[in-house]
Amino acid sequence: MKRKTNIIPFINVVKKRSNEIVFVKNLILKPIIGYHAYEKIRPQKIRLNIQILNSKKKVEDGNLRTIINYEEVVELVKKLLLRKYNFLESFAEDFFKNIFKNKYVESAVLKIEKLEVIKEAESVGIEFFKQREEYEKS
Repeated sequence: MKRKTNIIPFINVVKKRSNEIVFVKNLILKPIIGYHAYEKIRPQKIRLNIQILNSKKKVEDGNLRTIINYEEVVELVKKLLLRKYNFLESFAEDFFKNIFKNKYVESAVLKIEKLEVIKEAESVGIEFFKQREEYEKS
C-alpha cells in the first residue's frame, strides 16, 4: 500500500502561488553547533541554503516592507547562530519561528550542511521544508 505524504515539493508550490523566491545560496559560517563534546568547544564550518516563497503579489519600488529582504534573512541566521545549539533541528526551529513573523513568507526551505564532521564526506546535514499553514498549526 502506498503511503500518502503531506510534503508538497517546493517547485509545485512555486508554480501555483508565486513567481518570487528569495534565496541565499551557500552561506558559509562557523558557529558552535553540535551534541558531541568536541563540537561544543570548537566552531565548525557549516553551509546554509535558504529559499523563501514570497506571497506578496505587488512590490512597491523603494518600499522594503513589500519584499523579503535577503540581507535581513542572513542577519537573522547570524544572530541565531550566536547561540550554541546541540542540534541542527533546534536551530531550524528557531529559524522558522522567526522567518514566519514576516507575514509574506508563504513557505521556506532550509538546508544545513556540516562540512568538516565526516572526513570521507563532503558534507552531512539536514533539509527542512515548512509552509506557513502547517507551521502555524504546530
